[in-house]
Amino acid sequence: MYRHCLALCLALFTTTPTHATQFIVRFADQASAAAARMPAENTTRRKRAIDAGQPRHIAMLATGADVFEIEDGNAAHFARLPGVISVEEDRIIRPAALPDPLYSRQWSLHDPRAGIDAEVAWKHTRGQGAVIAVLDTGSTPHAELDGQLLPGYDFISDAARARDGDGRDPDATDEGDWEDPGDCGRRAGARSSWHGTHVMALAGARQGNRLGIVGVAPEAKIIPVRVLGHCGGRLSDMIDALAWVSGGEVAGVPPLERRPDVINLSLSTTGACGDALADALAQARARGVAVVAAAGNDGADAHAVTPANCPGVITVAGLDRHASLAWYSNHGEAVTLAAPGGSLSGVRTDDLISAVDQGARTRWRSVFGYLAGTSMAAPLVSGVVALMRSADPALSVADVTRHLIDNARPARCPRLCGAGLLDAGATLDAVAQEKARR
Repeated sequence: MYRHCLALCLALFTTTPTHATQFIVRFADQASAAAARMPAENTTRRKRAIDAGQPRHIAMLATGADVFEIEDGNAAHFARLPGVISVEEDRIIRPAALPDPLYSRQWSLHDPRAGIDAEVAWKHTRGQGAVIAVLDTGSTPHAELDGQLLPGYDFISDAARARDGDGRDPDATDEGDWEDPGDCGRRAGARSSWHGTHVMALAGARQGNRLGIVGVAPEAKIIPVRVLGHCGGRLSDMIDALAWVSGGEVAGVPPLERRPDVINLSLSTTGACGDALADALAQARARGVAVVAAAGNDGADAHAVTPANCPGVITVAGLDRHASLAWYSNHGEAVTLAAPGGSLSGVRTDDLISAVDQGARTRWRSVFGYLAGTSMAAPLVSGVVALMRSADPALSVADVTRHLIDNARPARCPRLCGAGLLDAGATLDAVAQEKARR
């Protein structure tokens, strides 16, 4: 009986670190414990140097268990001791980090029915070493993005649209996309959305900083690329931005230092995928960069909007709080899979909370706010791609897409939202298993 238990315990704790490791050992009886302590205490340093597997007794605990040190850190050496019933590593404990206080509202990450199961994925990685590029309205100063951003670029060539007094420049700060009545062909005015900041934080907000939320890949880095300003942006600017951020050369723009693992496009326009855009996307994929795009919010077939309808793009539909296709989400055969995008029903907590600015026109104060749309669903997928590339940097773009599709969960939108609901946990499990088999 004891031998069987010992085999299970050793299977869990056998390691081969390069430094001494302590273990807490329980024995069947005091005689076995005393016998184990005696040789360990009488073993000289010279003998332990010869036999790195010789346990050295450290202490007896109040509960009757004993603490031993093994020089090579391999718990399997305890198999030589009679009467051992359990072995566990004497692990280091640290102050418990305060949780991100708004994490409980991030149902998109942890809800058992409608969430993406991020906590299982985080057992493998939190995105260390991965990079996400976000082509959007740019970024605003926010504590959730402190230390998360790499140098980006403003690709808006029209100074009036950029609202920064010039054309393209190295400053990807969001200058606001507010509208007066009559602007952009619309009757009503609108506040600045701070859309890019909201999207970036969903993908990669810091974790454990006692502030608000956590991103899907909190240890990944983000490249902010500004392509949207007042009344949106030009397709030509986005094409150059895609070329640059995927590692291509753009005249007058310094080369990118680190190519991203994934590009997030929470933007759309109507019409077919033009040849120039398709070329830019194909070149990005050829350089090893996955591209994730929002399906659009017209409640129509995603084939009608671009870049969602472009070849090779991972197109993301939006699901509501009940894991059903959201009423606004585009859908159909162009969709690769779906992710939580929010219900947009008037119940704000059923939407996705993330970082924004409180200013109506100009930046004022960093806060948190709820938004809904496929724009919110896409960065959840981009964050998972960053986790995948962190866990296995050798994954190709085709591998990334395959894993996302194969491990999606059924959603309440058959034939409308691709493979189903993004499952970060199952996807990262599959990536780790495939890597281990290689």
